[in-house]
Amino acid sequence: MTTIMPGDKNLRNAIAWIEEHRREDPDLKKLMAQAAMRFDLTPPEELALARFYREEAVSR
Repeated sequence: MTTIMPGDKNLRNAIAWIEEHRREDPDLKKLMAQAAMRFDLTPPEELALARFYREEAVSR
């Protein structure tokens, strides 16, 4: 499966971090909140992160 990664470095790092931790803790909302704090995401970046995972869920 090919995944299109967003161009923003913080957002890419947040997604990579979430994917690393997803097996240990499948609570995606919790991981997204932790990643937002960890990578100091802006509100638009947080929305893009939510959109990324929403689109991923639809494509499954």
